[in-house]
Amino acid sequence: YQIKDLAQVKEVPQGQIGFVKSDGKSALTLAIVKQADARMSDLKKEIHQLTETFRKDYPHIDFTITRDQTALLDYSIDNLTQNLLVGILLACLVIFFFMQDFRSPLLITLTIPISLIITLLCMFVTRISLNVISLSGIVLGVGMMVDNSIIVIDNITQKWDKGEKLKTAVIKGTNEVFTPMLSSVLTTCSVFIPLIFMSGISGALFYDQAMAVTIGLFSSLAVSLIVIPVYYYRFYKKQEKRSRNRFLSRFHLMDYEKIYENGLKWIFRHQVLTWGILIGMIAGSCGIYLVIEKRKFPPITQNDLLLNIEWNKRINAVENERRTSRLTDHLKPLLSQYTVMAGSQKFLLSHTKENSVSEAIVYLKTVHPDSIPVLKEKIRSYLENNYPEALYSTESSGNIFDMIFAEKEPTLVARIRSINGKSPEPDLLNQLLRSIRDKLPSIHIEPVAWQEVVQLLTQPDLMTLYGIDYNRLFYKLKSAFNENRIFYMNEGEYSIPVLLGEEEKTLQHILRTTTVKNDAGIDIPLSLLLRENRINDLKNIISGAEGEYYPLQLEVKEKNIPDITRQITAVVAADRNFEVSFSGSYYSNREMIKELSAILVVSLLLLYFILAAQFESLIQPLIILSEIGIDLFGALFLLWICGSSINIMSMIGIIVMCGIVINDSILKVDTINRLRKEGKGLLKAILMAGNKRLKPIIMTSLTTILAILPFLFTGNLGADLQFPLSLAIIGGMTVGTIVSVYFIPLGYYYIYKTRQS
Repeated sequence: YQIKDLAQVKEVPQGQIGFVKSDGKSALTLAIVKQADARMSDLKKEIHQLTETFRKDYPHIDFTITRDQTALLDYSIDNLTQNLLVGILLACLVIFFFMQDFRSPLLITLTIPISLIITLLCMFVTRISLNVISLSGIVLGVGMMVDNSIIVIDNITQKWDKGEKLKTAVIKGTNEVFTPMLSSVLTTCSVFIPLIFMSGISGALFYDQAMAVTIGLFSSLAVSLIVIPVYYYRFYKKQEKRSRNRFLSRFHLMDYEKIYENGLKWIFRHQVLTWGILIGMIAGSCGIYLVIEKRKFPPITQNDLLLNIEWNKRINAVENERRTSRLTDHLKPLLSQYTVMAGSQKFLLSHTKENSVSEAIVYLKTVHPDSIPVLKEKIRSYLENNYPEALYSTESSGNIFDMIFAEKEPTLVARIRSINGKSPEPDLLNQLLRSIRDKLPSIHIEPVAWQEVVQLLTQPDLMTLYGIDYNRLFYKLKSAFNENRIFYMNEGEYSIPVLLGEEEKTLQHILRTTTVKNDAGIDIPLSLLLRENRINDLKNIISGAEGEYYPLQLEVKEKNIPDITRQITAVVAADRNFEVSFSGSYYSNREMIKELSAILVVSLLLLYFILAAQFESLIQPLIILSEIGIDLFGALFLLWICGSSINIMSMIGIIVMCGIVINDSILKVDTINRLRKEGKGLLKAILMAGNKRLKPIIMTSLTTILAILPFLFTGNLGADLQFPLSLAIIGGMTVGTIVSVYFIPLGYYYIYKTRQS
């Protein structure tokens, strides 16, 4: 006999367990995963060349690149480069108007390209790549790079204006500021060192930025001490004395020296009021810290997202695709591109979570980021109205920053576990969740992700009675459900499975009509041997150190979390079948802020020891560091008023600000000390030092602020990350400049007036 004489032989397509649709059309999707040692730019070039080749070779097929992270990186790096150029331009304009001379600003502008070249060379030697983080560090360092040159040139100019010969002025002016400049660079760099030792991957995030700033500052210090004095002498050696440019002299916008003198007189006349204002600012810092939002990372501007759907029903891939297509048709007016992955996908290298047949992942891209909130609302409305039992969540489509650093953690997670240590029982868990919903009616609590399990229970007594063994029954069931694969038939490069089965039928039809032969050759219906039992069970089992638990995820406002946790704990305690513990970003964010606060303390200690070594005093470093508590008000106030939050980037900005803002005070205290050693009285030394250092203090502060100002006006990955950091530095530097000009002299006077008397 041939097989066709004994059975019906058919070649049929394998049942689909997943679908992919791109912009509504059936598609194949390939995940391009970059190797660790490959360059992103090379990958992008090769992929685009290959895609163009495919389009020419297969004109009837559409090839589309989606979720292209190289485009985001290119855009971010281009914008950061543009910010770098704008920052340099703004810093140079400040220098031109303050110096009122073309040659001196030209000397300072030489510092930036030379320092940048040395910085990039050192980064190449130390194998630090030019990326979003390191480039942000370079932009941050640009404003500080010119500070050293400003101080050197201003000090040389003052010596020259007093009648000293040019060569002597160059030598004395450079030597005089070497120690405070070195101290300033060390204090700025010292605040970055503890950041490298942060726990987790956050430390790796700031390594590149810290190294970029550190290398840049030491490069600019070397240029200021070696290159600038030489070129200053070369530029001016033919002049008897320095003369201001008549054209630039017209742009004398304000008499800042007169404003300074009037302000200092007012401060010394109203000392009690001044101290009251300063104490009020410190108290204001504490108040703002308590009310401002706290989160781990700043929000990133995006125009796309991933929608994860669990239909929470026993559906097949075809029904999954139908439901998802209806949803995308509803959202289509807002979309420029979308890709649907419904059901199981079976990627060789999985770049997304593995889906079951009832799950779908939808990539949605809009034309503009402003459409994202509208898109999310339409998704929520459609799913809750049409499929209330479905579970869904939206997340970032996975930019480079999110893939590496972001933790997809809800604000609050109640970990509900059975007191007996076993997996939560469905009926008892549903009863508990209903009680929590009744207690917290204003909070959306998602339904539990269940899976329906069909159990076919054998009846051993009847199997023995009818003479049916387990193996025979098992193979009959496999054939009935078309799962009895007997061998593979190889045809060239293809391997075709051969199944022994029947026509597709429902479970009830199989139990009613299918029979199995016993040893006597009698057909026994399956309905006599099997009993059907349907149960609901948790689709996912999650376990931690405390055992198996059900994660009740809640997106709530942080200020309400203490009350919510208290109410949930009371409901669980009253139930007596479960116990609960809590986790989530609310807790991890606070741990991160504690860690950064500890780093801030370590940074302040490093600053104190460096300053104590420079001034050979234990008191003077306290005068300088005391201004940080006041400067925090400026940083926190600007963050709060601009709608930002305390996050890892703004905390880094505050720590960096602490290192930068005291540089002006270091120069002022050093100048006061030097004048007192020359025999000047305390009050006269304070007034003379203020006049002498006023212009460089204002210039260095403005160049630092203006260099990072472009971060506030551009929306891209790099700027979004640096936005809160820039706000913290700008706010702290603005207040810090005023404090350095007025408060430091007052504090110095209070401490040393008793010693002098």
